[in-house]
Amino acid sequence: MPKLLGIPLIGWIQLLLGTGLVLFALVKYLRRPKKKKAAGYLIRDVHVIVGDGSELFHQNVLIKGESIQKISGEAIEDAAVSVLDGSRYTLMPGLIDSHVHIQGGFSCRSEAESDGFLRDKLPRIFREGVLPYGITTIKDLDAPKHFIYKLRRKLKSGEILGPELLLVGPNFTAPDGHPASTLGSNSPWARAEMAIEVSTPEQVSAGIRELKQAGVDFLKFTYQGGDYWYFDEKRTIRKIDKALMRQIIREGRENGLLATAHVFYYDDVKDLLEAGIYGIEHGILDRDLEPDDPIIALWKQSGARFVPTVNAMTYEKDPSRMAHSMHNLKVLYDAGIPIAMGTDNMLESMTGEVEHRELAYYVEAGLSPMEAIVLATKNGAEHLGIADRKGLVREGMDADLILLEKDPGADISNIRFIDKVFLKGKLVFSQKAISSYAIPDYTYPSDVSRLRYRKADGTELRCVDLSGYADRAEITQSLLREDAPWSEETFHVAGNLSCTDWHYSRPSDRTDIQARKEGDIIKLSGTFKGKAQEKTFKIGDGLWYQMMDLAMPAFIASEEKQIVFYSIGTGNNRGAMELGEFAAEKAGEESITVNGQAYDCVKITFVLTAFSWAWTGYYWFDKKSGQLVQTAEKGKSAEKNGYKLSEIP
Repeated sequence: MPKLLGIPLIGWIQLLLGTGLVLFALVKYLRRPKKKKAAGYLIRDVHVIVGDGSELFHQNVLIKGESIQKISGEAIEDAAVSVLDGSRYTLMPGLIDSHVHIQGGFSCRSEAESDGFLRDKLPRIFREGVLPYGITTIKDLDAPKHFIYKLRRKLKSGEILGPELLLVGPNFTAPDGHPASTLGSNSPWARAEMAIEVSTPEQVSAGIRELKQAGVDFLKFTYQGGDYWYFDEKRTIRKIDKALMRQIIREGRENGLLATAHVFYYDDVKDLLEAGIYGIEHGILDRDLEPDDPIIALWKQSGARFVPTVNAMTYEKDPSRMAHSMHNLKVLYDAGIPIAMGTDNMLESMTGEVEHRELAYYVEAGLSPMEAIVLATKNGAEHLGIADRKGLVREGMDADLILLEKDPGADISNIRFIDKVFLKGKLVFSQKAISSYAIPDYTYPSDVSRLRYRKADGTELRCVDLSGYADRAEITQSLLREDAPWSEETFHVAGNLSCTDWHYSRPSDRTDIQARKEGDIIKLSGTFKGKAQEKTFKIGDGLWYQMMDLAMPAFIASEEKQIVFYSIGTGNNRGAMELGEFAAEKAGEESITVNGQAYDCVKITFVLTAFSWAWTGYYWFDKKSGQLVQTAEKGKSAEKNGYKLSEIP
């Protein structure tokens, strides 16, 4: 066999053939038809809430680039876009919240802590706690200035995905006023970052120059003095001088910066309106207004805009403020005062459920669902000066859109049934399917019928009665605080311990709730703290573990390692009467001793999925009987003991 360079001729032939085949395959691959990337979305046959109080039916909406390119009742053909069937859906503008606080004085005692929050936590908060609720535009009313300016840059560059942001920068206030001595009380750094404390005209002028150079969108100052509740601590705050208040409004306007003011009291609002204020935040909370009150005529003449924050009043120590807020909202709305939705939502610790609750409060105050929606869309855009591109479902507007499974114009509680959210034409949220799991039927042992759990600090006693479980699928639980009855619950459950019916009673604050699973939703009604409740929650085939820890024995008996389940909150404020999503995971086995008795346990961890970084619950269950033995929880900074099994009667 002839050889070339020491290689037999047949070897050269095989090498050339192999190389030819590889080149042929490579050319075919490179010349293959390219799969075109979708250049937008076409939503067909959809019901449209325009945002100005009107609605359209059977519309085709074409989204291309960052905007709404075409809306028509006639067919639209575009092969370059993804097509969505909107025949069972409602399309509306994204929600605009004109009063939020992304980062307050709770976790920002230094720039390093603030940067850590921005880097490690905020992207997830936007991704899981803001955009999925349809919130596409926000105005931040006070945050550490270095934080908020960095965030603005990262949002504009696309480094962080989140709603469009407008901001005010640090707030003008009197020395020792709000927020200097409240939100900024955690550290000198936070105080300097969040407040411009002024007592002279020169300080006001310097502050306005600083904020103009920083490129803020508006100015904000506090015009309130006297007693101020900062969570559970009453403080005395100082009010800015009236002449300086007028200077902020006047010089701000001269520099192209409109001013808005934190205010609670009638006389202070009157001062602000007379001074030419642009925006009133919170409003008149010390009295009810009547339609013929002279301040309403003054308000209309001034043209000032109003941003109520009704939900924030649920945190006030004086319950009359909530009542005044609700009453005055309707009076001012009927008088034609321009109103935009604002919530005072603290995004570092709460989700977009707050915005949904705010809309519900507007309806409770007497607005129609469609009127409430206008406050959160068209009016919000007008208030923020961006009505040329936001707030309406119209051709040429930014494609900030919410696609819903139910019509919120018919029932404002339907705002929670969000299927998709678009932010400037990009799909930023699509409803994930609710997971179902292979959880076997579970039966408590016959000798486990009544259980008692004592809280570690001795203040609470939980009494669980399982005696009706075998015959009626019924479990009851009563809670005693300081040995006095506090709440009563009755659960009816399926074989896998998922709840089918729940009754909760807490007479001390006139709370009485009934909830029932009907098909793929939970219907809730009753009263919470004396306020009527009527809500629906989409649950699908998901686990409604309203009993929380008492439902875990069924999970332990399954082959599942981790599950997601849902529970309705009954606490004072955050999460109250809302459906929270939790994840439970088997974390191994441990032997523990409680009240001198040893138990071989399965350990389960819980997290609230929207804020998994903020809270973790630990639960130990006896492997033999399935009973809960001990609980604990870990918050932001420390682990706390929960309940321990005290006796089995």
